[in-house]
Amino acid sequence: MIRWRWAETAFRIRIVRRPAGEAPEWVRDAWIGIEIPLLVAEPVSTSGFGVLTGPKNIVLDWFLCLAGRAKPVAGYVVAADTAVACLAEHAPAAADWWRTEVPYLVRPGARFVFDEPSSERIG
Repeated sequence: MIRWRWAETAFRIRIVRRPAGEAPEWVRDAWIGIEIPLLVAEPVSTSGFGVLTGPKNIVLDWFLCLAGRAKPVAGYVVAADTAVACLAEHAPAAADWWRTEVPYLVRPGARFVFDEPSSERIG
């Protein structure tokens, strides 16, 4: 897990290909063309869970991380609530999917990691 203070940087990413992940393809395709502020200027390697198969609360998240059940992930880190707000401007139905299907992931303090092949850093 990444452990440091988060603040948006001057850098952004533009999603240029379908991101990897467990969300439906139409939801992942809706990210293409969106620009999202980065929390870390460079890609990071960390651990995490799938949006559909991962834990539904922070206690279970921490427990599973400590138990070694998190999977390695690498890419650009963004604030989940900011990312979904950016998505809502372009594809409201896709943003609604996030808010309806996995609302616990779209809260202040939650993070998404977009894989490098899907993203282009700008700024």
